[in-house]
Amino acid sequence: MKRPVVSRDLLQLQFLSDPQISPDGQKVAYAKTYIDEDNQAYKTDLYLTFVDSKETQRLTVGGSNPVWSPDGRKLAFISNRSGSRQIWLLSDGFGEAEQLTTMRWGVSNPKWSPDGKKLLFISAVGEEDTPESLRKEMEKGEREKLLKEQQNKPYVVDSLRFKMNGVGLLPKRTGQLFVLDLATKEVKQLTSGDYPINSPIWSPCSQHIAFVSNRLEDRDMQPSISDLYVIPANGGEMVKLTASNGSTRSPIWSLDGQHLIYLWHDGKYKGATLPRFYRIPAQGGEPVCLNNEMELAVGVTANADSRYGSNSLQPVLATNGYIYFSAAEAGYANLYRISSEGGPVETVSELKGAIFGFTLDNRGRRAALAFTDPLNPGDVYVFDLLTKEHEQLTDVNAELLAGLALSQPEEFNYASFDGTKVQGWIMKPINFEPGKKYPTILEIHGGPHTMFGDTFFFEFQLLCSRGYVVVYTNPRGSHGYGQEFVNGCRGDYGGGDYKDLMAAMDYVITNMPYVDADRLGVTGGSYGGFMTNWIVGHTDRFKAAVTQRSISNWTSFTGAADIGSYFTENEHEANPWDNPEVMVKHSPLTYVKNINTPLLILHGEEDLRCPMEQAEQLYVFLKRLGKTTQLVRFPGSNHELSRSGRPALRIARLDAIVDWFDKYIPRE
Repeated sequence: MKRPVVSRDLLQLQFLSDPQISPDGQKVAYAKTYIDEDNQAYKTDLYLTFVDSKETQRLTVGGSNPVWSPDGRKLAFISNRSGSRQIWLLSDGFGEAEQLTTMRWGVSNPKWSPDGKKLLFISAVGEEDTPESLRKEMEKGEREKLLKEQQNKPYVVDSLRFKMNGVGLLPKRTGQLFVLDLATKEVKQLTSGDYPINSPIWSPCSQHIAFVSNRLEDRDMQPSISDLYVIPANGGEMVKLTASNGSTRSPIWSLDGQHLIYLWHDGKYKGATLPRFYRIPAQGGEPVCLNNEMELAVGVTANADSRYGSNSLQPVLATNGYIYFSAAEAGYANLYRISSEGGPVETVSELKGAIFGFTLDNRGRRAALAFTDPLNPGDVYVFDLLTKEHEQLTDVNAELLAGLALSQPEEFNYASFDGTKVQGWIMKPINFEPGKKYPTILEIHGGPHTMFGDTFFFEFQLLCSRGYVVVYTNPRGSHGYGQEFVNGCRGDYGGGDYKDLMAAMDYVITNMPYVDADRLGVTGGSYGGFMTNWIVGHTDRFKAAVTQRSISNWTSFTGAADIGSYFTENEHEANPWDNPEVMVKHSPLTYVKNINTPLLILHGEEDLRCPMEQAEQLYVFLKRLGKTTQLVRFPGSNHELSRSGRPALRIARLDAIVDWFDKYIPRE
């Protein structure tokens, strides 16, 4: 007999990530994360599964970011077992790992040279660091001493980018490119200066490295601009290939090393602009678009609340000359391909769910996938690129899920107020009885340029187990439906997007007889929190609402959020100093007197994406007006509370949501 989901079931989930298929396609290394309730922490180990036999073994206790050597005989990975994040190496037959780096500030993003002789990585460099100090790992006592010194020094800010959600105040250091020679153990620094480094990748000959960087003098004012660079692997002068006229990412080398292929867009629609693939000579020249009609959200997957760890969604060039990439489209995230010479985009996989990580073997025959569907948080699969067949390699949550009563989402499509087609899903409560009416919760995603789809949402399953219908949809502004649609909410927050959501409720009330129009609730986080605030300020149709990590005041958000200096202007096509009336018009605080719906406000104390002051303003205004409200503050928590926050607080958050709806939405 299957039982309902309870909030504490979250603690039993295991999360798989970063599947790395071996060069010969015979085995897959990946990370498995579990929750350590006693220490309120997430613990990650590395595992290996053989494709044919399904035999699985644990490779490490602790560790992340596994990377195969080109010959498949060694596995590099990141571990903090020495006290900081360093590169370690498992060699032939594996066994005990060898520490390869001892960088002062740790390392990230290790990548093997194609000849297997070197590893590149990124490591931070500060103004006071010397070549000698950089290469010496800090002892625990030194780290503690440094922390105390920092607490007694003022932090001087002279740029717009000085803090980040999940980090806090940014260290006065910048990530630089380094190369480790495995034979001599020599570590060589390739880049310098206060410029960010992204997406480094070796040339096929192991002689050059391409990377992406914004090296403009006024990069504070143009944060979305990034360029493609090439630098000799032994050090030397870098070559800039692009013209500082758009956003560049995800470079890959052509098979012969004569060209680079990359994703680029001109920023016409700011953060809602969809990229296309371009090809440019590695020595410099004019870029050529591989397909000027492509409108896919490349490297985007569907939202979920039950994933943990990093995953590669980097496009890969196979030996057949095709670029394989993942993209979000109409509620799914699948593999696609395009010729490196240009041509049509072809759909490779048509899986009913979402790929959230993938790698290819050297033959371009097999792909390892991290894949989720509505009834499974995520497992590792192998996908045959020729036969299109897929096979599940892991089933880490099988025992838990087998005992739980889960709800399968049902897709629906509807026409909004202006005829725009919108996709949505509805989930029935467990123990559903035809003929009965049920309280219904509208869930709204964040972004806004993200996508709901066929993925596992623990929160949704919990609500269904408590007797609620759950409705979720992708209003205009969402990814997955082309350029015009994803741009549809810019300059119109609370306009067409709000109407799309209300049209969804109208549709399910009319067409799903089990939806009780008199017992509705609404919730969402980030942009979804903004929209929840907006909704209750514009309609009384919902009996209860829960707003999470939300936005209430665009003027203060602009100055207080880590992304506020550009996000507000990008999304509203206006700013507080030139267009204060636009900020007022689109801020939920403006309509706070209209709010009659009991509103629960959930917010992380250390959220720098949507700062706590957004919640405080909303709460104070509501209390002064005598409205029904409550503010719940989660200590030590940032914008990622619902996905990777302190486990006990994730449980408290889920309980708070359900308890609020139970309190204010009549059960019968």
